[in-house]
Amino acid sequence: MNITLATAAGEQHGLINSIPNRVTEDGFKSMSPENKVKLEKERKEDNRIVTAEYINSRGQNERLTMAYCKYAGDPIKQFNFIPGQKYDVPLGLVKQVNDPARIAPKRAGLLSLDGNPIKKDESPTEKDLSGDWIHRFVATGF
Repeated sequence: MNITLATAAGEQHGLINSIPNRVTEDGFKSMSPENKVKLEKERKEDNRIVTAEYINSRGQNERLTMAYCKYAGDPIKQFNFIPGQKYDVPLGLVKQVNDPARIAPKRAGLLSLDGNPIKKDESPTEKDLSGDWIHRFVATGF
């Protein structure tokens, strides 16, 4: 049983919906035995529920609404996250949101990006730089 969280204004957050997956769980039967064992272990770890605080670098009024379903047969879970709130979520979702590959890099040679200066003097960067994260989960219970 899931308890839906709501703000004083009535905005739902946390796990707001769960939809059955029409793709059936096949137990990784097409995998080699060693990969099957590895994926079963990974699935168990990714489905472990952890407590984490959601942070958004753009401020308290921003939200992250996303669907999460990593493995065949798992239900499709719809989440809405509010910055500064703590949530009990699957570890796989935390890994997905915190994945460094989701951060867009700042490319060399650009004078500005979306109207924001790259450097104070508006000069282009000499090499590619790592970008800034927007969405992040911080460990509070794992």
